[in-house]
Amino acid sequence: MCFRNILIIRPGALGDTLMLMPAIAQLHDEVEILLVGRYPGIDYLKPYVSQCFDYEARGWHMLFSDTFDKAGMPMVPQVDIVLGFLSDPESRVARNLKIRFPESPIHIFPPFPPEGKNIHVALYIAQSLRKSGLPVNTEKAIDEAVKHPLIQRRSLSSKEHIVLHAGSGSEKKNYSSAFWIELIKTIKGSSSNKNTPVILLLGPAEQNLLSYYRDNLRDFGIEFYFSPDKEKLLSILSQASLYIGHDSGITHLAAMMGVNVIALFKESSISQWQPLGPAVNVLQGEWEEDFIGKIVKEAFSF
Repeated sequence: MCFRNILIIRPGALGDTLMLMPAIAQLHDEVEILLVGRYPGIDYLKPYVSQCFDYEARGWHMLFSDTFDKAGMPMVPQVDIVLGFLSDPESRVARNLKIRFPESPIHIFPPFPPEGKNIHVALYIAQSLRKSGLPVNTEKAIDEAVKHPLIQRRSLSSKEHIVLHAGSGSEKKNYSSAFWIELIKTIKGSSSNKNTPVILLLGPAEQNLLSYYRDNLRDFGIEFYFSPDKEKLLSILSQASLYIGHDSGITHLAAMMGVNVIALFKESSISQWQPLGPAVNVLQGEWEEDFIGKIVKEAFSF
């Protein structure tokens, strides 16, 4: 079947949304893509899609309603096929989407691979799109994402820096704040990095730790950025000679930009969530004290 335009619904955090990128990057020359998702993730997919819709905007919640009224839905052009990646155990969303798009096939998939299916989330999404009849070469999509940056990186200036992101959307993914303090001190204590600027990124989940980091790193000349907006974040990552972070949306973003990335995995599945990019090294360690030396050694290998 030939599709001219498609609607994809994937509400999720930054990293979840970026998992669409390999398949969408391959599809965007073949079909017109309309995307429903959450900010800030959809911002980074805009070069590949024709139109983005904010899932948090008025109307989309009606997809889960028992008394669906399509007149209350946001204005969306007619499409040839609708694909959703969300939980719909009672098929309520599928039913309501069929009312809204009566001429379009509706395909609803769980947002993540089923339990026990240990494949990368981006590959799962690509396979789901292909199963729906879309022209996705699944293996090639992932291979391209690993070999080449999918998000354009601005040209580097002469002032490069090391970027560290000490948080994520889940505390169980994170190494301790004391670990990050020691890691930063070790990096700054190296003769090769003594004069290299170091930036520490912190998000909303780390707001209460901002003063702790500032107090403990006062003498090390660290720059702090708390929840930078899209343009500032892209600027920071574009100038990074090295990025170190947990399994987080920003780590996935840095990897897709082609930045040299060291991704620290604590509890996440590496096979499902390894960041996709041409310069990614995933490390996992149980004892934080021993882990720091391993990270610094890998940092110097880039």
